[in-house]
Amino acid sequence: MSSKDPGSSSNEQKSSWYLLTGFILGLVIGLVISWVVMPVTYGDIAPSMLESVGKKQYRLMIAMAYTVDQDLVRAESRLGLLEDADATELLVAQSQQWLAEGRDQAEVQALASLAAAIELSDPTGQ
Repeated sequence: MSSKDPGSSSNEQKSSWYLLTGFILGLVIGLVISWVVMPVTYGDIAPSMLESVGKKQYRLMIAMAYTVDQDLVRAESRLGLLEDADATELLVAQSQQWLAEGRDQAEVQALASLAAAIELSDPTGQ
């Protein structure tokens, strides 16, 4: 009498397929839940963590606020949150780029005005 059951190899194959099917099904359900049902939403991130486009929009909002309230200290502190090496240079570069792209003149002027005000308040650039 043999200790091997003749049907045991087919049972092992079936259980392997059940395990693989369960894994794939669990993965698909997990992805659907995480991407569709309850996706991750990011909020309240630091301005320094924004991507390039977000930083440009943030600089524009600072410049537009500066044109309204003329509060240079507040504008500089907001720009400091971006943690850029040279905020004035980036403001000038952004205003020149947007001028070349034909963007709204008020936006371009606001960026250039803020850059000029920062440069006039601290001509050494420190």
